[in-house]
Amino acid sequence: MSQPQSFPRREKVAILGGGMASLSAAFALTDTPELRARYALTVYQDGWLLGGKGASVRNRDARGRIEEHGLHVWLGYYENAFTLLRRCYEELGRPPGAAMRTLRDAFVKHGAISVGEKTRRGWEHWSVTFPETSEWPGDGRPLPGAGEAIRGAAAHVLRYALAWWKQGKGARPEVADVTGQLRGLLQRVLAMEGSLLVGEAARALADGVRSLLERLRSLARRDLEADTQLRRVWVVLEFSAVSLIGILRDGILGPDVDVEALDAIEYSDWLRKHGASEMTVSSGLIRAFYHFAFCDGDGSGAGLAVLGMLRMFTCYRGAVFYKMRAGMGETVFAPLYEVLRRRGVRFEFFHRVRRLELSVDQRRVERVVVDRQATPTDGVYRPLIDVGGLPCWPEQPLYGQLVEGEALSRHGAGLASFWSDWTPVEQRTLRHGTDFDRVLLGISLGALPSVASELIAASPRWRRMVEHVKTVRTVSAQLWVTEPLGPLASSADAPMMTAYQVPLETWADMSHLIPTEGWKAGDGVQGILYACGQLGHGDDPVAASDPRVGDRAALEAVARGAVGEQLAHLWPGGADARGGLRWELLFDAEGRTGPERLRSQYLRVNADPSDRYVLSVPGSQKHRIAPDASGFEGLVLAGDWTRTGYDLGCIEAATMSGLMAARALGAEVSIVGEVPRPRAEPEVSLPLYVDRPGEMSLRSPYVMEDVWLTALVLRARQGALGALLDRYLNVPARGHVRYVPAAPFVVLTSAFAGRAFSGDPEHRRLGYMPETDIAFWVPAWAMRAGTGGLIPERLVWFMPHVFVSTGAAAAAGREIYGFPKSVVDVEVRRSGRALEHLSVLGEVLARHSPETRGERARILEVTRSEVSPGPVRSVAEVIGELIRPMDSSGGWASSIARSFAMNDVTIAFLKQFRDVQHTDRACYQAIIEAKASVRALRGYGPLPGTFHVSWGDHASHPFTTDLGLDPGGQQAIAATWAEFDFVMESGRELFRAGGQVP
Repeated sequence: MSQPQSFPRREKVAILGGGMASLSAAFALTDTPELRARYALTVYQDGWLLGGKGASVRNRDARGRIEEHGLHVWLGYYENAFTLLRRCYEELGRPPGAAMRTLRDAFVKHGAISVGEKTRRGWEHWSVTFPETSEWPGDGRPLPGAGEAIRGAAAHVLRYALAWWKQGKGARPEVADVTGQLRGLLQRVLAMEGSLLVGEAARALADGVRSLLERLRSLARRDLEADTQLRRVWVVLEFSAVSLIGILRDGILGPDVDVEALDAIEYSDWLRKHGASEMTVSSGLIRAFYHFAFCDGDGSGAGLAVLGMLRMFTCYRGAVFYKMRAGMGETVFAPLYEVLRRRGVRFEFFHRVRRLELSVDQRRVERVVVDRQATPTDGVYRPLIDVGGLPCWPEQPLYGQLVEGEALSRHGAGLASFWSDWTPVEQRTLRHGTDFDRVLLGISLGALPSVASELIAASPRWRRMVEHVKTVRTVSAQLWVTEPLGPLASSADAPMMTAYQVPLETWADMSHLIPTEGWKAGDGVQGILYACGQLGHGDDPVAASDPRVGDRAALEAVARGAVGEQLAHLWPGGADARGGLRWELLFDAEGRTGPERLRSQYLRVNADPSDRYVLSVPGSQKHRIAPDASGFEGLVLAGDWTRTGYDLGCIEAATMSGLMAARALGAEVSIVGEVPRPRAEPEVSLPLYVDRPGEMSLRSPYVMEDVWLTALVLRARQGALGALLDRYLNVPARGHVRYVPAAPFVVLTSAFAGRAFSGDPEHRRLGYMPETDIAFWVPAWAMRAGTGGLIPERLVWFMPHVFVSTGAAAAAGREIYGFPKSVVDVEVRRSGRALEHLSVLGEVLARHSPETRGERARILEVTRSEVSPGPVRSVAEVIGELIRPMDSSGGWASSIARSFAMNDVTIAFLKQFRDVQHTDRACYQAIIEAKASVRALRGYGPLPGTFHVSWGDHASHPFTTDLGLDPGGQQAIAATWAEFDFVMESGRELFRAGGQVP
């Protein structure tokens, strides 16, 4: 009789909150059949809506009009958010002719913006239209690299300055040298390798731009005070030049930036530090940033502001802005809900999280207490309604589906309100091991003091986060009008308008939504205006009782003033003879008159703790907690309040955080533009390491300066490399990670560092040593699950044989990372940048037998002759030739060749220690990855001549067998040199035997 088939138990993940970060994590955790078989996900959401701060509804009592939290516009560099949503639409598979069938149906490009400037003459408008292209974001392509972004920005600034100077000042003979200075700088930038824009080269370029800026400023100062247009052009030039100077001098390198070092300084102060005048700092251009980010008065950390600006202006695809063709609810969250439901994700609406409770030892979340607000009549709540063929979220719960529907309708309960006075149906306690195995906390920061009070009390890091990371209330208004809007802010391009009067300082023409809403011809609605802004400041506490009645009354009073007195300069066509608003233009189904017609519009105050906007105030970034670093077992975090490296309040940051949370739970994800972030100190009970004199096992990171390196490419047998990776990485990893050879070659490097020392502040004071490293490098792909099987995710290098010149290098390499380092003697002779001869001598065993005595012998030798077998070829050319049979697209070869450009490389290790009692076992064994990052690259290039590498094929050093090389030695097929400084960063465990992936 056949036995019944047993299936492994799925891991239960409780997702608390249904905002963008939570849903992004759910999307990644259910992306393949294998993941769906591994995880059982349940989303717990209060009320009847998904979307968090992005939720929107259709008001069935007002022609199905859209009612939003605020004005939502996506930026053209939101590559992760667009990619996720594109894949969602593709999987949704709406039929031909359906409304919003694809991502491109759901968004419209937009490039016009108008910035307000208050002058003696009143409000003036500074209108700009960004160029558009045929591109679209969302294909998962990487953002421009560091060098590319900086070089492109520098060239743009210098071209802009050249055009401005030739137009405005070129006719003056006394300053004719300026044009030549501009041209010289531009040619210098365009000729530089992007990867060389670091260190002294970057500082020299910054000094050149600063000198030019000061020269231009001294010559143009008087004209700027009299000519508004010239002043605005100058502000753009000075802002761009100062930003470039700061980026170069402070080492901010585009998408790979570590911005935390600049987080303590406020953005405007950073601009002043690098030469910005008060004219620029107080201009509408800079004020626009503060209003877009809701941080007027609170300020923003300089690093994140610079990163946001750099991506906005240099990384957008297709258009700088994208407007949605419907509400965010039906554009984003309804499609995500439908796809996730198909994938088997369970949604528990009407479940308000009250608190998380810790275990007795405070190490993990033991219980989650939730209030069940209502009961679906058939056990499942179906939240969507149809409006014009689109699945949408209604403005109230669908009471007919709820047992308590009639009572809820009479009560008018605000189920999504923090201050709701509705009595819950029951209180449930979700328990670890029964209802969940792990928890994803996706509730926003403002609500954490209420729902996570035990975690805050138990963890100093959590206390610092809720104290230092600020949130602010926001307001919004939506106006429906009965005449076409026409030109806004003196522009015919329907611009986004910002930097006007607070709290409604940002406005947009959203008339393109009229066909999506349910208006009848007789209603006469011909235009829609949205506005939003901040209310108060980040230090304003969450109110103990519901403040929204009073806040809305105040907002209505503000709106009366803003709309009645100030809107005329934004919307000239809506003004009467006195310059006030023609109130009769506001649509009002009840026929009210004058300012009373505002009551038929939609005004909203976002005061709920979880609705408050998360700020990036100076000094706060270091206090955020990363999705994978909650400090409590089995708890991951998701939201734009977490520490992702891109710590700005936006849909892109929320998406990135959700993907990081999914990765922390075990899903393989790819995140575009991920920003390196310092690893937070873990709150674990590891014992302190006891340093002993002479041991030399210093703390990482390790800094290597004045490095001269030679790299020789050797053909190798693919099968031998595969067996090598299996033996040292894949078998010990037990299926948790997998590596395969990336190409049929290995690289032999010889690196000579003038100074090697610990980058840890305490151990840095101990001193430095010169160091020599000789190593074989094997290129490998770290694989991830794809639709057709395993596919390459990232390139790593494995080093099976490493020889060093000092005991300190061997001790630190073995103990900290798992480098298989041996101490040897190295003899070297060089001619300029070329290696002439290398000899490595050490202890060897010629063969393995009880009678074999170890001896000192030559392990390997490199010799060079001037005779070349042909034209000197670059490493990239050789790699392309070797890999073309495996990948005709050239993508793999390009990835491997880029690693030779000395930006950074990831190294994989088997780190292990032999057990003292069971000596055939390891008391510790783990798969480690760590990154080596170049800090300064002084030069690199191919080497002429012929290099021959020979080895003894000793049993203790089986290069031929291990690496698939020829017996005794072989000729290198390519050679290159490089001079640089680099840092060996701290690593991370991917898998630990007997433990879990961190």
